[in-house]
Amino acid sequence: MLRLPLKSSRRLAAGLTLGHLTAAGCVVFVPLPYGLKILLGVILAASLMQSLMREAWRIGSSSIVELQCEREGGVLAKSRSGKEFEARVLGSSFVAPYLTIVLLKPAASRRVRAVLILPDALEPEMFRQLRVWLKWRVGRGVEPEASAGWAGRV
Repeated sequence: MLRLPLKSSRRLAAGLTLGHLTAAGCVVFVPLPYGLKILLGVILAASLMQSLMREAWRIGSSSIVELQCEREGGVLAKSRSGKEFEARVLGSSFVAPYLTIVLLKPAASRRVRAVLILPDALEPEMFRQLRVWLKWRVGRGVEPEASAGWAGRV
């Protein structure tokens, strides 16, 4: 079993902020009524705060703060509020040296939950172990998801 305590990520916070500021800059230069521009700005600010609290800083009550990876590709995820749920890791999770996106399919839900993990959110050795686990345990022999459409069957 691989236990991964997730920390906050400055890189993810910077990336989310940059993306939201870029979107806000686009809103400024689009010819729209000022009231609509202000509304879109408020929506973007709220989206940024929610994203930072949940994914980058991991201080939101629904933020995932720990993953316990099992040998068979299952995961026990723990949220900041103390709730735990079992999930299956989907084979379409993204693994790269600079970013890992773990796609979780909770057993009691139809929704997929994405956990963004950058190298500064884990100790370097644990980040490496997570990437290896995802490539070798989850990536092999995984059936394509039914919702993947034709791309999952290619």
